[in-house]
Amino acid sequence: MKRTILLVSCLIVLALWNSAAHAAELYKDRLVAVVNGDVILFSDLEKQKQPLTRSLSVLPIPVTPPGKWPTEKEILDELIIIKLLEQEAARKGVTVEDQAVDASIDSIRQRNNLTHDQFVLYLAANGANYADYRQMMKRQFVLRKLIQLEVGQKIALSEEDAQNYFKGHRDRIEEEYKSLAEPEAPRSPEEEPKPEIPTHETIYVGGKVRLRQITLSLPADATTKKKQEVIAKAKKIMQDVQTGADFAELAKKYSDDAYAKSGGDLGTMDFKGLRPELQQMVQRMKKGSVTPPITSRNGLLIFYLADESGRTPKQVPIPDKVRKQLENQWKEAMKKRGARNAPNPGKADKTDVETAKEKDRPVQNLGILSAEDEKEYRKAREKVYTILRTQKIKERMNQWIEELKKNSIIDVKL
Repeated sequence: MKRTILLVSCLIVLALWNSAAHAAELYKDRLVAVVNGDVILFSDLEKQKQPLTRSLSVLPIPVTPPGKWPTEKEILDELIIIKLLEQEAARKGVTVEDQAVDASIDSIRQRNNLTHDQFVLYLAANGANYADYRQMMKRQFVLRKLIQLEVGQKIALSEEDAQNYFKGHRDRIEEEYKSLAEPEAPRSPEEEPKPEIPTHETIYVGGKVRLRQITLSLPADATTKKKQEVIAKAKKIMQDVQTGADFAELAKKYSDDAYAKSGGDLGTMDFKGLRPELQQMVQRMKKGSVTPPITSRNGLLIFYLADESGRTPKQVPIPDKVRKQLENQWKEAMKKRGARNAPNPGKADKTDVETAKEKDRPVQNLGILSAEDEKEYRKAREKVYTILRTQKIKERMNQWIEELKKNSIIDVKL
């Protein structure tokens, strides 16, 4: 339990540091572009420079040459295109289910063997927070779906196209196919990212606190299915809180105790009058902090610090063993992220049904290839279709973006 509390406290400290840095950026924020009335701020530009953000923005946007770190102007061009695509997605009603986004994030976290708290730590060390990360993932899903509808599904290839391409490029097929593998995202000219694992944590003692709580009932004899349902509900509540939902409204909606009607309000309490276990929890919280679900004899409890007054901050050291463990987890997550971002050469999108249909068609003798050429073509046919389709998607993407720009009002301030 102590180890878990220390981990959570580290996350809180990192989040506070990140919030302070964000506040400083907002102070000097300025307008850099306006796209059909929607603004792009300098802080958006800075965020798009982050390696983590760039690793998520895997879209066929024709701005930056592969393998090169973009200039500030190129990053702004990317943001303008992304804004145009977001506006187009909204106009066409293209959406994705929140459950799909959450499932994808969980899959990434589990592949890296990280708990939710450890994943939040990893994001904080990369200059991001969970809410921003989730929003970026959702945007990525929506835009990929839009591109598939407006570009991918409108690309048609014929067997004649494929055989003619093979005939004219047979000596370069392997090279061209391998070049489709997206290179590892270029590293920022800045220093290598380092984990910001603090040596001390801040606790708050004395004064008064006002807590809210949500209770999710879970009888001791509950079935496995019931336990899973309650845990899923707790997880949903945590995600809602972390993305800006009102805790009091969530308490009214989900809580199973007598405080639900008042938004889970437990009232204002003296810190010294709290039970030792509650003191240990509260002293590592600031106004607006929320705890992970805590197991109790009644089920699961989630606490939220709604208000505070008269508290005294105090610095206490974090044990070296805990710091080393967190640093190792951060490094391991960085390694796995790099491996995950290196896709298989030429691998098509799993949702690309048209490509699957094209390459599964039987080879027809069209009189284009000799008998010997046809044998080689059969072996390379899937790669030829992948190369051709990728080229056509890029061509169509460029045309589409130019059309969107032509029909838009774009004012660049940078």
